Amino acid sequence: MAMVNRFLEKDIPYGKLANLGISKEKTLSMPKDLLETFLSGKVTPLIQAQVQSQSGKVYDIPLKLQLVQDRAGKIQLMTYPVRKEMVSDISLTDNDKERLRRGDTIRKEVKEDGIRRTQFIQMDNETKSLIKRNASNLRIPEQIAQMEKINDIQLGANQKQAIKEGKPIELEVGHEKVSVGVDLKEPQGFKVVKGDMAEWDRQQKIKYDIANEGFMGYVLTDQNRWEYKQVVDKLQYKEQKREVKEEQKVSTGMKL
Repeated sequence: MAMVNRFLEKDIPYGKLANLGISKEKTLSMPKDLLETFLSGKVTPLIQAQVQSQSGKVYDIPLKLQLVQDRAGKIQLMTYPVRKEMVSDISLTDNDKERLRRGDTIRKEVKEDGIRRTQFIQMDNETKSLIKRNASNLRIPEQIAQMEKINDIQLGANQKQAIKEGKPIELEVGHEKVSVGVDLKEPQGFKVVKGDMAEWDRQQKIKYDIANEGFMGYVLTDQNRWEYKQVVDKLQYKEQKREVKEEQKVSTGMKL
């Protein structure tokens, strides 16, 4: 799977990965396609991580990873663990939750660390974790302008506003239908799909391993070796059955 790396090896936050039981040696011994997905800035397929609770107990946690960069250039490691139900650390209305479950991306003003900021939020349908990105980091107006220039088209004011609100739109480019909009699984947080809105919806709901043939998840089997294993469903089941009360949890969309 050929990808353009958005991040370099020197950008990898090895210390933060170590908190997930993934050392530098283990990271660099990942299969090439998994490492390339990670360095591209895309959300990875499910992998098995290990998280130690405050009591010292170690849990196997199936989760996805993503490297993101803010406007200041700071690199953050995001984790999206498998959830039985959608969990949020911000206030969401019932309508917000319903839209997220439906696959929509919502734009919402939130308060984090005492600071109010506007974020785009969407739910990863495989893990039920929320993916969140600050709207200012995505530079949506710039991405729209770049798309217009490349495709030699001009979007109307209503179309541009819809994209800025997180709503995908359908365009006619030449003799082809094209759908564009915010997708936080992509490195730039923006996606162009060849096809109409039905195709956009289909791609948003498709599982990673179906969209990327050969992926089912990766499990670290010893100190230096990653193997392709069809065991993610089993890991998901174990995670969903386990009840963790006082134990330390991996937060939804947690920055490490």
